[in-house]
Amino acid sequence: MTGPRHILIEPGAPGDMAGPGWRRITARGTSMGTGWHLIAWTAPGLPDPAPLVAAACAETVALFSPWAADSALSRFNTAPPGWHRLPGPLMALLRDSLRICDLTGGALDPTLGRLADLWGFGPSGPVAAAPDATELRDARAASGRARLRIEGDHAFQPGGLWLDFGGIAKGWAVERAAQHLVAAGLRVHMVEIGGEVAARGLSPDGQPWWIDIEAPPTCRDDATRHLAALHGMALAGSGHWRRRAGPGAGWSHTLDPVTGQPGGGAVLSAHVFHRRAALADAWATALMVLPPQQGLALARAQDLPALLTLPDGARVGTCLQEWEDAA
Repeated sequence: MTGPRHILIEPGAPGDMAGPGWRRITARGTSMGTGWHLIAWTAPGLPDPAPLVAAACAETVALFSPWAADSALSRFNTAPPGWHRLPGPLMALLRDSLRICDLTGGALDPTLGRLADLWGFGPSGPVAAAPDATELRDARAASGRARLRIEGDHAFQPGGLWLDFGGIAKGWAVERAAQHLVAAGLRVHMVEIGGEVAARGLSPDGQPWWIDIEAPPTCRDDATRHLAALHGMALAGSGHWRRRAGPGAGWSHTLDPVTGQPGGGAVLSAHVFHRRAALADAWATALMVLPPQQGLALARAQDLPALLTLPDGARVGTCLQEWEDAA
């Protein structure tokens, strides 16, 4: 490989710093069909951080998993028509998702659960072939932002509407894990779940958390690779250069809300920085669906640091000038 790697350093003053004699702890686990990774600096008297991350993952499953029949999400999806009270975290994330849905023209739409399932990305499991026109029409008719109403802590189930938080739930899990860690006094940590990352504080020698922004195979040299230094931000990425083997191997997990089909390949990957991991995750998902220039313009309007990888391996970003200047 040739050429310099791009360095991005989170702007702003760092917060907490691990003290002399603090111990570095590393832990790993699995949940939600993926892995999680934790590194934390801990002082004497502070609790083991690993169970806190595991607890956040368990909360995420209990609230948002379409595969767990007793999750809050599954209960709403199978509920009879009428108004139903949703748990606070589920309603809050639904409102976050709907706000981004409205801002992006549906590029992130939490009401497409039936379509996601139809393409093999839901509780029914992988499918052997693409759905036919009738199946697609019926699933689209049962889906859509216009079918959902919310008031206070209640959502109206019109019958057959499936919510899906696949584009934001892992980010929420990271965010929740970080909240647990901070509440326990573990204020210097990096937690990653399924590729979504939140990092806080500095090591005893004053170093931030260095995160390599994953690049697809088309990025063949260091000139297109990026390394980010974080001390309080979250980083989420979405991409579809990795495709599973078997039926549906060429399908993106991101759905085009207009066609109801997996999105195309105008963006190979999207990475977003945000104070909240859930919103970083949601925006990264949305930017995978939008045309590159439209997505970048929207990110710029939202003052959202973002980096897109195009099919030819080129990387284009917005709102990253402060990050580059800090380097």
